[in-house]
Amino acid sequence: MRQRYSRLESVEEKKNVRSAATLIILSIAVIVFLVIVGIPTVGKVATFVSGLKKGNTSVASVDKTPPAPPAFGVYDDFTNQSTASISGTAEPGATIKLTFDGSEQDTSVDKDGNFSFKDLTLQSGANAFSAYAIDPAGNISQKTADQKITYNNKPPTLTVDSPADGSSFYGSSQMQATIQGTTDNGVGININDRIISVNDSGKFQYSTTLSSGANLFKVVATDQAGNTTEKDITLNYSN
Repeated sequence: MRQRYSRLESVEEKKNVRSAATLIILSIAVIVFLVIVGIPTVGKVATFVSGLKKGNTSVASVDKTPPAPPAFGVYDDFTNQSTASISGTAEPGATIKLTFDGSEQDTSVDKDGNFSFKDLTLQSGANAFSAYAIDPAGNISQKTADQKITYNNKPPTLTVDSPADGSSFYGSSQMQATIQGTTDNGVGININDRIISVNDSGKFQYSTTLSSGANLFKVVATDQAGNTTEKDITLNYSN
């Protein structure tokens, strides 16, 4: 009976040895697999995930919003100067593309949002211009509304139709005199520092009370560009 148990124990022991050996071999195979394949793969996965994070950050930071159109500052609609300067505000760091009389030029917007174009050559008459902005990401704004600066360096016409220079007036019935004249449409008239109304045809008149002796009147016509024409007349009065 003892011999039978010993034989069974021997068989069981061999099974256990084989199981242990198989387990050891499998463990070694798994370790080798991880060393050869698993660890590099883990590294690649980590690198891939890291790349995705960087990629997402890059995508998230891309600016696709167009900037606002440039805003022009105050400028003279009419001028008698042959050059003009145009300034304004826009998104800091943007580039302003200005089309002036059909020619395009550009300038940069400073960190405070200001830009300017200086010494723009004007042609006689209306000089049209507009602009748009391009931000650092390449987004383009809408174009501004068309603007214009009118260049005119010719003095306005001016005639004093009546009374004639050097005219004489007498007595109380002629103490009141009316100066009448003509100028260009849209021109302002000033007589002895008084603003005189001008109608659509360029006609004007000014009534005044004469003083004894020589009465000097300076008539000044000024157009929208600042050009002026002057005429002096003297009206003599005696009681």
